[in-house]
Amino acid sequence: MKRRTMLNAGGLGLLAATPLASLAQARAKSTNTAPLDSLRLLVPASQGGGWDQTARAMGNALQASRLVDKVEYEYKPGKGGVPGLAYFVEKYARQPNTLMLGGMVMLGAIALNRAPIDLSQVTPVARLTSDALVILVPKASPLRNQAELNARIRSDAATLRFGGGSAGGVDHMLMGMMGRALQVDASKLRYQPFSGGGELVAALQKGDLDIGISGYSEAMEAINSGSVRALAISSRADTAGLRSLRNQGVATDLSNWRAVFAPPGLTPAQAERMTQLATALNGSSAWAAELQKNRWNNAFMTGKLFSEFLETEQTTARVVLHLLKLS
Repeated sequence: MKRRTMLNAGGLGLLAATPLASLAQARAKSTNTAPLDSLRLLVPASQGGGWDQTARAMGNALQASRLVDKVEYEYKPGKGGVPGLAYFVEKYARQPNTLMLGGMVMLGAIALNRAPIDLSQVTPVARLTSDALVILVPKASPLRNQAELNARIRSDAATLRFGGGSAGGVDHMLMGMMGRALQVDASKLRYQPFSGGGELVAALQKGDLDIGISGYSEAMEAINSGSVRALAISSRADTAGLRSLRNQGVATDLSNWRAVFAPPGLTPAQAERMTQLATALNGSSAWAAELQKNRWNNAFMTGKLFSEFLETEQTTARVVLHLLKLS
């Protein structure tokens, strides 16, 4: 998957006893990955957000496919994952069978906070998914569609209360990119960060925000229940019954991606074991079911291509935040 695709201005446990699980086990053998006794997944965010959602889906699929016997989850929220990254490097260096969730949100937070630590200090394993973002409003919002929001941004940007994920992350970037596309100074837009999608939806429901920006998969339940309304989606074309920003007068698109990383200091064999595990996961029917259920795009990438992609995306995050006057 080319970089421009990313950025441009229940019941799974039953699978263990089915032929599908046998197929997944065969795929695991083909990558020389024997089942692990245990795996720890560090989520550098609060429970209920996109990284947690991805970690839980990953754990479910790994266990359903009998690739891992036991999965443990650990949470270190705050500042777009930067404190969690530092914790991961310090506590789990040279320890195999531990993975950290991360993605474009973390790169943005690293750039925004000018953090002394970055993803060059961990071991890249695999990019897993990509996910479009949605523009949300409270159920009772007077804004009926994206065109009305565009008009408000142009005429009265400073009074709008935007909210989304971590400062500097993809939600924050998309707000700035919308402003730029509508020829509004992004520095005039007010943004409140939240550590999880659940907190964002709650703030919209209470009327504490005018506009929310979230990954589609995180907001899907709230949208389907009618507790919030979606005005647009950030994919290049209309998706999931939602009209794209581009098709509603906002010439921009953006997609979030998520990945897993191993600690620093692993031996080549230990690092390869984690890559093989991710490859076996990606080839499993249980993971395919999770992708479909969560409306995630399969963005699987490993090896040198993934390492080069990370370098490019970190540069992109710095440039975008600078251009949008968010850094």
